[in-house]
Order: sequence, then structure tokens, then C-alpha cells
Amino acid sequence: MNDLKKFPFPVKELGIKSLLPDQYMLAFFKKFCLAIESRTRSFRKKKNARHGAKDFLKVFFFSEMSGKSIHEASEVLNEYFQSHEKGRKKIFKDGRRRRAIPHQTDVNRFLRKIGLRKARNILRECLDYQLLEAFRLGLISRKVNVLIDFTEHPYHGKRDDNMIKGTTRQKGTRKMRHYLSFSVLSRGVHLHAGLEHVARGKSKIPVIINFLDHLLDLGFELNYVLMDREFYRVELLDEIKGMGGNVLIPAKGYKKIKEILKDYLDGRRGRIRQYKFSSTPGKKHRFFQNVYLIIKAKRGFTLREIKSSYSAGTLTLKEAMARLFVIMTTERPKKCSGSWASRTARFYKKRWTIETSFSDINRINHRWRSNHDNVRYLDMLARLLLYNSWKMDKKLLEISARKSKKSVRLTLSQNQGYLVASFLSMEKKSRVVVR
Repeated sequence: MNDLKKFPFPVKELGIKSLLPDQYMLAFFKKFCLAIESRTRSFRKKKNARHGAKDFLKVFFFSEMSGKSIHEASEVLNEYFQSHEKGRKKIFKDGRRRRAIPHQTDVNRFLRKIGLRKARNILRECLDYQLLEAFRLGLISRKVNVLIDFTEHPYHGKRDDNMIKGTTRQKGTRKMRHYLSFSVLSRGVHLHAGLEHVARGKSKIPVIINFLDHLLDLGFELNYVLMDREFYRVELLDEIKGMGGNVLIPAKGYKKIKEILKDYLDGRRGRIRQYKFSSTPGKKHRFFQNVYLIIKAKRGFTLREIKSSYSAGTLTLKEAMARLFVIMTTERPKKCSGSWASRTARFYKKRWTIETSFSDINRINHRWRSNHDNVRYLDMLARLLLYNSWKMDKKLLEISARKSKKSVRLTLSQNQGYLVASFLSMEKKSRVVVR
């Protein structure tokens, strides 16, 4: 097949076949199948049915790996295995040959049986397996940085319930599914670690706290938790600090923050300020957290030139403040506060890693338009597993290349091509050749 030729020759020279054998490359697929099969034992197999749960999941996962629709994946796999079958082939009276792979209709029917709650449990089990495997291989450390952000996927159906939200940022529709995504960053390796389909009106703070608690239960420790302004809640910062982690989050442009920026520009105070962050007055339970504010110049500017231009009168206060932003952190400043502030504010840029990963995930396969939340959730899970496998394989190859003093690059499409080749090779060996 053409997919077998996608993998570059220089990588073959590194010995990727021995470094990443089929059994290891597709271990996450096996874990996915086991997690689903263990939760679908109540689905009775019809009498004289030729296909079981694993057959349906093979079509689904091949669809994700190859970027084809379920229909195309089913037909491609069926033709591939029929062409490699030996012995006499059964032909029906209407000229059709007996299928080796289940049809698209049967695959979709099977996926729809898996409820959203089961899909969530399956996602957690599979992603936990990848995280622990990455730690076992030394790709990530015990102390990890956690990235939290939202991603939205357009919805084109007619539903109007709590699981479907409104949006103005999607083409051709004003509806979307909203997902809260969690990932870990350690030793330069970025891995997705959780995904939650967020309903309309549901608080995000308990979801975030539950995920971080689960990460601690796995044996990991928190370093930085990087978030956007959407999660600007003092009770959340207080909880994360109690777990041993430190938060990095942009400060909102409240009146007090603007006064701090003006003091800095006027030369009255430095770029690091202590700030008492509190929840809204009048609430039944008020939260307080001592944080530190770090003033940082936006891209293309420096603090020195902004300050000097403002002092010289070439910049107005409004223009100068528009070129600055403030990072809030619960971490106490180190001894050399100047370098600590620059290093900490610069590290916040790592939060964009989760944004770029969303683009990579969307490139893995075509956008599904299923009306069923559980099917879309399983689709997202498969993409997260494929993304993580790419990052882990890439890191293993970099370590191997460093030892052999060779340079190698592994792109997302190349990784998918090799996975397809490994999948077909493994399945061909495991199938009965005579039917």
C-alpha cells in the first residue's frame, strides 16, 4: 500500500524497526481495545455473528490512523485482507465475497452503544497508561508542568441542550462542543493527559481540582500550572497552591493592576510586586491568596525602551500600558529576582504548546459531525493517543540519534504512516490465512 512508503529512509537507517517494534508502537491501541472490551461485556454477541468488539475497534482505529472515514477504512481493510487470504473464498449468489472486516454501519452501531460515562473512564485509563509508560521510559520526570485550556469543535446538528454551546468563532454554524483539555509538559515532551466535555453552566473549578488530584494519585508532582485568563479564580489558585504547585496566569486589567503598571512606568516601583488576590466581596466564603505580579513587555518591545519612551514623552500612558502585560504567580521570588522574573515570564510562553497541539490533533483526521457525544469523545480520545504516541516516538528517536550522532526528524504524518504499516503487518500475522 502507499502508506507503507510514507516513512523516510534516513529514519530506517537509525534502526527504528528494532527501537520501536510493532508490539510497542501499537501498545496504546491494545490498551484502548482492552479498556473498551472490559466495559462492553454486557453487549451480547448476536448468534452466528462473525465479528466481535475488537474487529469493530480495528476499523475505528485504522480510520483514525490513516485519516480516512469509517466507510473508507472499512472498505480498504476489507480489500486488503481479502487480497491476502489463501484458500477458497466464499462467494454469495449475488456475486459478493464474504467480508473479512465489518461494515461501516455495524461499526457505527457498536460505537454508539458506549455511553459518555464509559467513554470518560476509557479515556482516563488509556491516557494514564501512556503517562506512566512515558515516565517508565524516562521521557518525562515525576515533577511535571500542567497546561490547561479550552478547545471547541463545531456542531452542525439541531440539538439544543446543555452539552451544546453557542459560538461565533466557527464557520457555518453557531453551535459547538466545548472541551476542557489537560496536558503535561516535562523534559521537553508534551503529552495530553485529560479531556472533559464541559456542559453549559457547569463550573470548571471542581473538574480541574479532580484532575490534579488524580495526577497526584498517579505519583506525579506539580511544578507550574499554566492557565489563561478564563480560569482567573482565587479559589482555584488557593487549591493548587495547597497541592504543592505554583500557578502562572495573566492578570486581568483591573484598576489595581493598572495602578501598579503606572507606578512602574513612573519609576516608583520595580517590575515585581506582591499582590493580595481576593474573591468578590459579599460571597459566603471568601478566598485570599498572596501572589506576585511580574511585568513583562509584549513581543517586539523591551521594558527599557518602553520606560524610556514614556519618560521622554514620545509614548502616552495608554500606549505604554498597551505594550505591557502582567503575569501572576503564586511562587515566591528567588534571590536573583531580576533573572527569576525574566525566566518565569518567559516560561509562560510554553502555554502555547497546548494551542499548537490542538492544530496537530485536528490534522490527524477529518472533522467528525456525529450527533452522539460519546462517539465524538471516543474520536477525540483516539486523536489524543495518536498525538501522544508521536511525541513519545519522536523523543525516543531523538535519544537514539543523539547516541549515534545523527540527526533525525519525525513528523506527525510520518508517524501515522509508520503506525498504519505496523498495524497492517501485525494484523496480517495474527489473522488465520485459510477460511
